Amino acid sequence: MHKFITHDGYKISIDLDHKNKELISLLTDIIPRLSYDEILDGELEKRLKNTDFGPVKLSSADDVKQLIFSLAMFNTISKPPGF
Repeated sequence: MHKFITHDGYKISIDLDHKNKELISLLTDIIPRLSYDEILDGELEKRLKNTDFGPVKLSSADDVKQLIFSLAMFNTISKPPGF
């Protein structure tokens, strides 16, 4: 399992063989140039269409941070009286 950080600061983990140094080097070069949304839209797969790698997933720490931020933003939005 290798961890990378996207252009917009999301941490992703990719399960791949530790012996494949070429693929690790390629991912180290490509992933910081892509946003998380671009990866979800398949841009990483397009750039690596001839290579084989495991699932890409968002690390749990970023999920929790995003949920807390979303809740905080929801709570700060002014609500009409009675809600």
